Amino acid sequence: MIHRLLVFFALAILPQISSAQKRVEVKDPEIKFSYLLPDRWQVNDDGYDYIIQSTDIKGASISITYLENAKGSDYLESLGKKPSFDEDFDFELRYTLADEHPNLKALEQGRTVIDDSPARWVRFQYGAQGDKTGIFYMYQKLDQNFKITSAAPTVDFEKFQLINSTILESLKSEKVK
Repeated sequence: MIHRLLVFFALAILPQISSAQKRVEVKDPEIKFSYLLPDRWQVNDDGYDYIIQSTDIKGASISITYLENAKGSDYLESLGKKPSFDEDFDFELRYTLADEHPNLKALEQGRTVIDDSPARWVRFQYGAQGDKTGIFYMYQKLDQNFKITSAAPTVDFEKFQLINSTILESLKSEKVK
């Protein structure tokens, strides 16, 4: 419920915030995506993870990763059957997120829409004392699995989540022509 209220609040203040943002476009050989980068945020692209970091909230970041969906009947036959989107999401939560975020505790899960595509999300706490909070989003578009992990210190998370929501609302992707 709180998550929905934050999203509605973020949408209400988006016109005031968006004047201090610039649209950033990221091109890949097959796809490109863009989003509004808030003022006083910076980008770090290591070629695998695309990370947007706050200069005001220490330790706050948004990581965007996208991977091409598996194709080809030989590959799929070797697995037995292709896992569903929900199975992929649950795998990410149980194994990948748990491995990357020590002492992970899932707090709530839900469904939303990102870039006109159905998405799933999970809000979680992690760290030695549960002193960090994150939200992981996953959705499929353009034959890609998009994975977005947003995290900040728990004490700053509500403020961070407002900005995070505006970035996610502005996310757009398309095939490169």
